[in-house]
Amino acid sequence: MKPKKKISPKRNEIIKRMAHDIRGGGARMDRFAVRLEDSTKCGVCSRDGRTMVRLTYENGDQDFLGKTCARYIMDLVNADQSFMN
Repeated sequence: MKPKKKISPKRNEIIKRMAHDIRGGGARMDRFAVRLEDSTKCGVCSRDGRTMVRLTYENGDQDFLGKTCARYIMDLVNADQSFMN
């Protein structure tokens, strides 16, 4: 398996916050990526794309994530140890 790229501290903080919300029950991530009509930006890395994973918060807000960023978040959610300081 390829080693993961180095993630900037700002993006890493966003990933940790989203993973914490999912783990705490404040947000839900769709199981599959969706193909959007219009291109949108990833909530973590701001990359444009049309195939995104939707993250829905309890208050009704939505973020769209690229597949790689969604994978980083789910790796943290499924980790055994705590990742928040």
